Amino acid sequence: MDELLLILALLTAHLLGDFFFHPVSWINERLAHHHRSPKLFCHALVHALLAWLAIFSWEWAYGWGPAFWQPIWLALLVGISHYFIDLAKSFCPPYARYFLLDQFLHFIVLMAIAMQLSSHWPWLASLWTWLWSPAHLVVLVAYLLMMRPSSVLIALLLRKWTLNINEDSLPNAGHAIGVLERVLILTFVLLGQYSGIGFLMAAKSVFRFGDLTRQKDRRLTEYVMLGTLLSVSISLLLGITALHLSQAISDIFIT
Repeated sequence: MDELLLILALLTAHLLGDFFFHPVSWINERLAHHHRSPKLFCHALVHALLAWLAIFSWEWAYGWGPAFWQPIWLALLVGISHYFIDLAKSFCPPYARYFLLDQFLHFIVLMAIAMQLSSHWPWLASLWTWLWSPAHLVVLVAYLLMMRPSSVLIALLLRKWTLNINEDSLPNAGHAIGVLERVLILTFVLLGQYSGIGFLMAAKSVFRFGDLTRQKDRRLTEYVMLGTLLSVSISLLLGITALHLSQAISDIFIT
């Protein structure tokens, strides 16, 4: 339990430093001047201080480690690693994948520090075993199928009815909306919240009704209905299958 509290303390320090004590002016200066930005150094220093506070508080509560200076050099490691990770990120375009990679690298550093501070490593093996259990792998596969594979299948099924629609819309917005719709439906099914699916479909119908009314095109209406029903049917089928399969696997391993 104390190891989990250490990880939560380090994550809290990271979130505070990256999203609450990180002014937009610092970000703009880092993007403009890179390694010549004093604000990048200040940002790394803030993370080092917050990490030191988290580690110091944890050791104060659960006992000091063998080395008194350990919280200091580990906090410096957080600050230095944050400096170089954010420096590399400053050369990347503002895409979500680089943001996620940046956060993942910071998380790896924090996990390594938690492992260094904790002498009880079996918790990590237990966590890894829990994450990669067969039941959770079934859920992971279901979410992966909700994304690109389902989009390809729906596109193939609707291929003979594809319309050449020239309308002002965001690039690839339809694909993104479909993926989010299927992911949400799968999540609602796994949580047993089927009423959420009805709310989602009602909200989508309200927005779509206005578009279809303005278009006054029966073929477009039928095309949208086919796509929506296919998307919902695939999501429900995979969601219910994943739910029952994961429960069956869990029952087998428990017994």
